[in-house]
Amino acid sequence: AWYAELRRLGVTWHEDPRIREQDFGNYQHPESMKRFKLDRHTYGAFYYRFPHGESASDVYDRVSTFLDSLWRSFEARKADNYVIVTHGASIRVLLTRYFRYSVDEFNRLENPRNGEMICMGHDGEGKLE
Repeated sequence: AWYAELRRLGVTWHEDPRIREQDFGNYQHPESMKRFKLDRHTYGAFYYRFPHGESASDVYDRVSTFLDSLWRSFEARKADNYVIVTHGASIRVLLTRYFRYSVDEFNRLENPRNGEMICMGHDGEGKLE
């Protein structure tokens, strides 16, 4: 229903599965997930891979190809503004990749709260703020 309203307003969009949430694996049993999250804390959030799921490092690879496509879109001047809607781990990975944060810095980032916005603005000189 909201797609029709966006079309009516002349807003364009593109859905991209590369910026979906981290895959935590199939059949997430609550007790198992508690143990896996403790393990993740022990090994580090970036490299720990959930059984049958992904690590943040895997998400980094997906987000990297998304950013490559996004840069091509910027260069082609497809739009003046972009809104990227995604999930916590994907946002942290996107920031890590874009700003070249270390794995240590990634591990110190917290997931944004539900619905929280992170705004990156262009300084007019080719650099995001």
